[in-house]
Order: sequence, then C-alpha cells, then structure tokens
Amino acid sequence: MSFALLAPIGLTALIALVLPILIHLVRRIELRTTDFAALRWISERVRPRRRIRFERPWLLLLRLFLLALLALLLARPVMNEIATANRAWVVVAPGADPSAARATIDAPGADWRWLAPGFPPIETTSVSRPVPTASLLRELDAQLPRGAALTVVVPSEIGGLDGERPQLSHAIDWRVVPGRMPLGEAVEPGDAVTLAVRYAPSSQPALKYLGAAVSALNARGPTRYSLDAQPQDVALDSATRDVIWLGADLPPAMTAWIEAGGTALVDHQPQSSGAPVWRDADGDVLARIESRGRGRIVTLTGAFSPQTLPALLDADFPQRLLALLQGPEAAPTRAPADVVRAGQGTAIATAAATASAMPASTKPLDPWLTMLVAMLFLIERVVATRTRAPA
Repeated sequence: MSFALLAPIGLTALIALVLPILIHLVRRIELRTTDFAALRWISERVRPRRRIRFERPWLLLLRLFLLALLALLLARPVMNEIATANRAWVVVAPGADPSAARATIDAPGADWRWLAPGFPPIETTSVSRPVPTASLLRELDAQLPRGAALTVVVPSEIGGLDGERPQLSHAIDWRVVPGRMPLGEAVEPGDAVTLAVRYAPSSQPALKYLGAAVSALNARGPTRYSLDAQPQDVALDSATRDVIWLGADLPPAMTAWIEAGGTALVDHQPQSSGAPVWRDADGDVLARIESRGRGRIVTLTGAFSPQTLPALLDADFPQRLLALLQGPEAAPTRAPADVVRAGQGTAIATAAATASAMPASTKPLDPWLTMLVAMLFLIERVVATRTRAPA
C-alpha cells in the first residue's frame, strides 16, 4: 500500500495552526490585584520574571490536531493498493454448456460463475432465463481487480445486447460453444402475431379494412399475422399485449388492463391530448399517444372509416398500424457470438494496456477522516466548556 494526496495544495491550510497558539497566549486567566502591606518595601525596580505559559495545554493540542486533520482532508488523501496476482474468472453465459466449456478450458483454480445478475457460482445453481449480457459484462469488468484473467464462454448466438459492442478494460479470452441463449418476452422475427380487435356493433364495417391490412402484412413474407375480432364484451386472452378498441369509450376494466402494461388503439378521439405520432400530408394530426401507468393509449382523431380517416386506403396503412401498436423498432439484442467477438480486439488491448499502468486500486480516506474530525470536534467542545476548578 502507498499513501498519496490528490490535492496537495490543501496542506497550505496548516498555516491556520498559528491561530489557536495566539489565542492561548493572549487569553490568560484573569488575576485580581490584592494589596499586601509587606510588598511596599520591595523596590519597584525588581520586576517579576516573565515566561511563556499556555493556558489549558491539552485543549490547545486538541485544537492543533483538529486543524491539522482538516488541512489533510482538504488535500484529499487516498490509499493505493499494490496489484497482486488475481484469481482467474470464467463466466458462462446462459445457453452455453458448462461441461463443454470445462473440457476446452484449462484454468486450474479458476472461479467459475454464471453470467447472470449477482454472478452466482456455477456449481450451486443453473440459469436458463434471458439476461442483459452487455450490461453484465460491463459490470463484471468494473468489479474485477485490474490484471485479473477473464474468460467468457458464450453460445453461438447470444442475446441481451444493447446495440453496441461491449468495450472492456480487461483482456478477454472469448470462447464460443454450441448453443443459443434463451429468448425473452419480446417478439422475435418469425413469431406469430395476433391483432386483437374489440368492436361495438356500429363499428363492424371497419373489420374489412383491418382484414385487408393483415392480408397486406402477410403478403410481404411468411404468414405471421392473424386477426382476432370479437365484440367488446369478450374478454382478452391473457397473452394479449395490444388491442384495437373500436366504436366506444374504454370501460374501467380496459383502463386497468392498459395501466398494467397493455397498449390500446382507440378510434374517434378528436379531443385527445397525447403527443402526435402520425400526420397526413397537410400536417393534420391523425393519431396521438399518451402513457397510462405502465401502458400506452394510441388515439385516432377520426372514426375507423374512410370518410373520417382517409389514410385507411393508403398503401402504407398496414405498416402504420403495426408501428402504432408495437411502438418504434427496438435496437437489435441478438447477434452471432463471432460477430460480437470481432469487435473486441483493438479496443480491449488498448484499454488493458492503459489499465496496467494505473494503480491497482485507489481507496479514498475522506469518509474516515471526516468521522475522526467530527469526533475530535465533539471532544474539543466538551473540554473547552468544562468548568475549571479555581486555582
């Protein structure tokens, strides 16, 4: 360990040490003059000797020590720990086979962990749920001591990415084994999508436009989209996340469903106050969106008919409808492991070289010094206010 000061100029505050010394020299115990008859025979030319004497020396020492600690606190002291040999870490991402990883990795004495929140030991638990891979790699990179060997075992296809390749300070031994990470709840390409529609009797003619939109979406590729059109009194399926509500105001049960995380598209809401998300060629607002609890309400200004919403007949209406329900397209979260590894090399090597030139670990001493200053201040107040016994 080594001691260092981040702001050595703070030690100039040590000049303040002269203040309590001057105060203790000036403030003497008040003496009362008492006439004594025998003293009149002593010549006035004989003066008493004077010597420097401090009043209450223990209080003076306390105040000097307190000021010295305050000056040291201003200098921001830190303790640097010397780097030592660190234990190797091997983290296995969900979807990768740990036994296959052990067969290919020669790391005796390594600490094997799951790449999961909390980094649990691989022997005591198993992880089969989706994890935020990129975020966990950055968290692990920040927690490990500098210079620690890190091996990451991932399946051929990994998920939990955030649109950017992780750039870490540790050099990583990236191992790819057969497997695929578990899927999350998000809709993956190729999954079936059901458009749930609940309509009032007066809005039944609008179903043909929705059916045409679904047919247009399926014409672009394999059949993925289907239409679940039911009257408004039919309950939604438990797996439904989006619903198109036509011809009536939302009942309390539907409002509660939206606040729990659902998305509803409601027509004929000209007085809606949400943010505009769709305009026509003239700039008039066709749809607005607003948050309700954890969910969203998308409101169309007109009824679901060509007379009040001419955009129903536009060629891009099916894509517009899908975007209104599902929101903006999210950044890709899955990629082949080889592609992610290809983005690691130069950035990691540069960061690792920079990290090796830095102190292994720096711990600030400010909290401890602050506590010590507070304790000394309390002691100084007790000593300073204590009633002195008469001499």
